Amino acid sequence: MPWNDWQFWAVSLAALAAAFFVIRPLLPARGGGAPCKSCPADGAPPKPKRATLTIEGEAPGSAQARRD
Repeated sequence: MPWNDWQFWAVSLAALAAAFFVIRPLLPARGGGAPCKSCPADGAPPKPKRATLTIEGEAPGSAQARRD
């Protein structure tokens, strides 16, 4: 190993820094904060209300829909 070569130490330091930035997102977060900076701290945002499916103004499976 070229212990006295400055290029060896420069490349080794660059490789360690790159490994740190690659592995860091894969490790679990410390603390109880949000998992990412754009996520809310209390968990996922509430899901929006879904639209009701209707066929000609009646819900599928209702008495009106079965008569036809």
